[in-house]
Amino acid sequence: MARHHGTKHAGKAWPRLLSGVGVRAGAFVAAAVVAAGSAAPAKADFEDLLDPIVQPILTSLTDSVTLFDPAAALDLTSWTDTLLSSLGSFDLALPTADSAVAAAATGAEPAEAAATYTIPITMQIVTEPTIQATIAGADNTLLVDTGSAGLVIPWEGLGSADLQAFENLLNLGFPTSLGFSGYSGGVDYFYLVYNDVPTVYGDDVLTTTGPVDVELFSWSTNLSDPFGNFQGFLDSNHVDGILGIGDNATGPTTSPLESYGGVTVDIPGGNLIVGPNTDTPLFTVDGAPITHLYETVSTSGQTVVGSAVTNNVDSGGVYGTIPSALASHLQTGSVISVYDHQGGTLLYQYTVDIDSIGQSTAPTAVSGTSIDSGVAPFLIQPIYIDYIDHTMSFYGPTS
Repeated sequence: MARHHGTKHAGKAWPRLLSGVGVRAGAFVAAAVVAAGSAAPAKADFEDLLDPIVQPILTSLTDSVTLFDPAAALDLTSWTDTLLSSLGSFDLALPTADSAVAAAATGAEPAEAAATYTIPITMQIVTEPTIQATIAGADNTLLVDTGSAGLVIPWEGLGSADLQAFENLLNLGFPTSLGFSGYSGGVDYFYLVYNDVPTVYGDDVLTTTGPVDVELFSWSTNLSDPFGNFQGFLDSNHVDGILGIGDNATGPTTSPLESYGGVTVDIPGGNLIVGPNTDTPLFTVDGAPITHLYETVSTSGQTVVGSAVTNNVDSGGVYGTIPSALASHLQTGSVISVYDHQGGTLLYQYTVDIDSIGQSTAPTAVSGTSIDSGVAPFLIQPIYIDYIDHTMSFYGPTS
């Protein structure tokens, strides 16, 4: 997922459809679609754009609070008016990649050069590597996603109940920036960026204050599920948020782990290791996760066909995608192999089969040669992303 802050994430392979829609999302869909399909509003108009979107949240919470404390309800109204006014002062030209990097640098936790931090990984529904994190005091299960960049959670993820989450959102103060983004699984969203949010990974393994992107409202881009939303998108993947750790991947911001030099996704070992990896790799390629490789399909030991590909090596990509020219040769038992170049070093390979919950491990056919690896290469070896050299290292099968 490359390109720049404020664009839709491209290239992810999420075969599960969006599911479910919250009461709040139904109120946001119409306004969100208008916002997505229009040119960026002028500064003076931005408060008018957000007001019909934020007000349903406020109305719902204010009605609940009024039953217990009328004065508190008035405080919520006052805070929201101030927030909308402040957001109206932002320059609505979407932030550039450079501005996103600068924001991350100011909010990132200073790192010790040689230190490493080991955070346990748990696999959800076979293909989803996840870690636990406490964000602004609220517990969250995060998808470890090399195919995107930025820690993204819905505002509901800031607390165990909506009222608590909204109160915690208020306590974060005012955001440092904002933008629109999305995932190709069928959801776009509007988010606020906060650069000073304490985030504790694992059991007090590591604490950062790097950028946290809080989704405020979302809308479906999937015609088969027009009322889907970001929360449903996350629920279908058994997670509360997405930890995007890619280097040259699409935003919305940057990896909150960037200042630590690098990160190793070691699913066979059950760990996400933050910090430099000094082990000797099998091979290192330029670009992390998006790089140029060569892919082949073979059956009964015979290479059927091969193609140069632009590969998004994506731990959050389920079973990935494959060029349609290669997909037409796939069958159960076919072996998919990926090399650094034609005739070069074998980086990873796997056999098309049925997984433990009855899903085919075959990647989805796509037009062109820009593909998504899916989680397959991560299931067999550690893979290291180097934020300093902008490279990705493969360490070879662990068994």
